[in-house]
Amino acid sequence: MPFSATPAAQLGPNDHVLTLCHMLANRIGKAFASELENQDMTVAEWRVMLTLAQHQNASGQEITGRWAMDKMAVNRAISSLDQRGLIRKMRSSEDRRTINLQLTAAGRKMYDALLPMANDRYHELLSGLDKNEEKQLRQT
Repeated sequence: MPFSATPAAQLGPNDHVLTLCHMLANRIGKAFASELENQDMTVAEWRVMLTLAQHQNASGQEITGRWAMDKMAVNRAISSLDQRGLIRKMRSSEDRRTINLQLTAAGRKMYDALLPMANDRYHELLSGLDKNEEKQLRQT
C-alpha cells in the first residue's frame, strides 16, 4: 500500500521536523553564546569543559561524538582551552595515539563559575515543556 502522507515537495522548509530541530538548536546556541562571550568562552569550549567536568580523561573524539559536533570545531575549542590553561592534554596509557583531556584547577574554577548560568538557561528552556513532553524529548 503506497505511503499517503503529503509529498515532501509540497511541504515548506519550516514544515520539516528536522529543519525545526536545527532552527531550535541554532537559537539556543546563539542565546547561550552571548552569555558565554561575556566570559570569553565559546559554546564549543563550554561543551568541552562540560564534558570533561563529567567525564575526566575524555578524548577529543569522544567529545565530538557526544555532542555530534564538527571535528574541527572541537579541535579549535581544545586548542584554545589548552592555550588558556583551562585543560591539560595527556597521552593515553592504553592507546598512545589517543590524547586524553582533563580540566585544570583553573578550568574547574571557570566551570564552577559558569555552571549556575548554564543551569538557569537550561531550566528556562525546559520551562515551557510539561513533564511528559520533557520525557519524550529525552527519548528522541
